[in-house]
Amino acid sequence: MFYPRNFLNFTTINLINMSNTDNTLEAMPHNGKLLTNYLLNNQIIRAKLARKLNISNTSVYQYAESPSLQMHILWKASIALNHNFIAEVGEKLPVDYITTREKELQEQVETLQKELERLNIELEVYKNIVGK
Repeated sequence: MFYPRNFLNFTTINLINMSNTDNTLEAMPHNGKLLTNYLLNNQIIRAKLARKLNISNTSVYQYAESPSLQMHILWKASIALNHNFIAEVGEKLPVDYITTREKELQEQVETLQKELERLNIELEVYKNIVGK
């Protein structure tokens, strides 16, 4: 197969740059083990998952052995098992990130904390009035 000269240089440079020579990077989680652990912890047999995904039992066993599963497989398994494997992988990513939903919940908590503080102050005022 013929590859243009620039393509080979570009590919070689990118492979070198992408190689994990820095040991500070975390290893990617084994996606097959995440799936297998979920099935074991929730006492779900692989055949049940295979039926829900409309695939063979052998495919589920192959998923379990695979260190990296395609996004569509994680997506379908998440829906079939009502568990967010994509978020679970994301939690293991060594990068701080807050989702939009988490940010909304954080804002709601802050609003409720302020409301609670205001109500506690009102309660103290009412206690002082009744106590006099």
